[in-house]
Amino acid sequence: TFRDVESRALGKGSVELTLWRDSTEMRVPVDCELLRGSGTDRVVLWAGLLLQKPYRAIHEMGVPLSGVYCSYYLYGSPAHFYNLKACRYIVEVNGQSVVDGLDAFLDVVKPLGDDAPVRLKTVDLQEQAIAYTLKTDYLFWPTRELKLDNTHDDWQLISHKH
Repeated sequence: TFRDVESRALGKGSVELTLWRDSTEMRVPVDCELLRGSGTDRVVLWAGLLLQKPYRAIHEMGVPLSGVYCSYYLYGSPAHFYNLKACRYIVEVNGQSVVDGLDAFLDVVKPLGDDAPVRLKTVDLQEQAIAYTLKTDYLFWPTRELKLDNTHDDWQLISHKH
């Protein structure tokens, strides 16, 4: 099992794997690397979108994009109503670049009032740009942030005011 492999490799700099290639047994040294979960330590919920830094699997796909990655959308939210889907990067909000990440995104959306029209420029995983518009609804879909506190290994919920 994966747990067996993990427990045998724990605390070691490298392990030796036995592989079968072309009907031949091979012994291959492999360096060990500590992985902590999915690498997600911060998530922003905005207009029903789950936004975060791109996680490891997205990078492994070879997608060289930057911006705010939308990993999920919630049904009934403004994002759902205006047909904005997951698996894409938000690169601009109302013409302002947010390629620097979540902080840049939060800075741009902070002054937006309730029921404000918002234009989003997105790029999908095949690097095709698509523009979306939506209206904010902070009564039912307030901006929230979840951050992992590494010192206590616990998540903190932060509410953002608009």
